[in-house]
Amino acid sequence: MRTKLSLLLLLITIAGAYAQPEQRIAKNPKVNYDWRPGFVSTTEIVYGFGLAEDTSPYAKYYYGISSIAGYQFTRNIKAGAGLGIHSHNEGTLFPVFIDARFSFNSQQVVPFISASGGVALSLQDVSTETRIFISPSAGVKWVVANRTGISASMGIMSMSGATYRSSFVNFKLGLEFKGKN
Repeated sequence: MRTKLSLLLLLITIAGAYAQPEQRIAKNPKVNYDWRPGFVSTTEIVYGFGLAEDTSPYAKYYYGISSIAGYQFTRNIKAGAGLGIHSHNEGTLFPVFIDARFSFNSQQVVPFISASGGVALSLQDVSTETRIFISPSAGVKWVVANRTGISASMGIMSMSGATYRSSFVNFKLGLEFKGKN
């Protein structure tokens, strides 16, 4: 008897899972458009302050702007490549990086996690001042209109150069645009 009840419960669960609609419909048309795959352009203003040891070059603070051109593959996954300019306490670095983002299922306010990594180039002395960096972060995106969103995130950035290593707490405020399908 237990086996038959367990089998019946399993079949009801499977049937319920397969009865869900393939395409979910958002509460708002602008959110429904945000879920579609397509080209995405994100421009972010960034600021970071150094952690722990901040006496080495480029370790005290930085601010700047970066732009990411990417693609939204599914409702939850985006990836792209980016360029930027960051002004540090000792000079200017030009980051060239890749960015990946995972958005959680939501409607108009969408939490996400992201990770960026690449090279921060120094035009003064490429061999000794250029750094490799990685920057994981978490934040939220607010869908404000069709094909437009505003994001805010906070994270950690770790940079490693030829002779110095530095870490930052960073804040990003971004504007996201999606292409027409």
